Amino acid sequence: MSRLLTLAAGAALAFTTAGLVPARAAGQIAGLWLTDDGEAAVEVAPCGGDICGHIVWLKTPTEDDGQPLRDDNNPDKSARSKPICGLRILGGLKPKGARFEGGWIYDPEAGKRYKLSAQLRPNGRLAIIGFVGIETFSETHEWRPAPAGLGRCSVPGNG
Repeated sequence: MSRLLTLAAGAALAFTTAGLVPARAAGQIAGLWLTDDGEAAVEVAPCGGDICGHIVWLKTPTEDDGQPLRDDNNPDKSARSKPICGLRILGGLKPKGARFEGGWIYDPEAGKRYKLSAQLRPNGRLAIIGFVGIETFSETHEWRPAPAGLGRCSVPGNG
C-alpha cells in the first residue's frame, strides 16, 4: 500500500493542554485525526448508519503550479478531476465491540480501495488497519488526534 494510505491511512498523547484534542471515551473514533506521517488530517464522523471520513487538511494541498491536488489515479476517469482535499477516503465502518469493522479506505495516490478495520488504542491513537482479502495480511497505521485550530481545506461536493 502506498504513502497516501498513510495519508488516507498517533500529535501526541491526548493532553488537554498544548492545544490538542481532549482524551476520548473508549471506542469513540469520531473526530479530527492527523495521519501518522503528518501529511493530512481526516475528519471521521457518523455517515448514515456507518462511520466515514473525509480529507479536510493537507500539509501540501497544491501541485507545483498552484493547482489543487486532484484524484488523478482514480480508476473512474470521471472522478479524476476531484480535489484530494474534501475527498471521502473511508466509509462503511460499523461498531463491533471495541472495534469498527466492515469498512473501506481509498488511497488516492494508488487509485485503490482496501478493506478497513479501525480501533482506538489505549494511547489515544486510532489504529487504521487496511487489507486486501483477509485482515491477517494487513497494514496498520496509527493516526493521532489533530491539533486544535488546524486549518481546513474542505471542498464542497466531494464524496
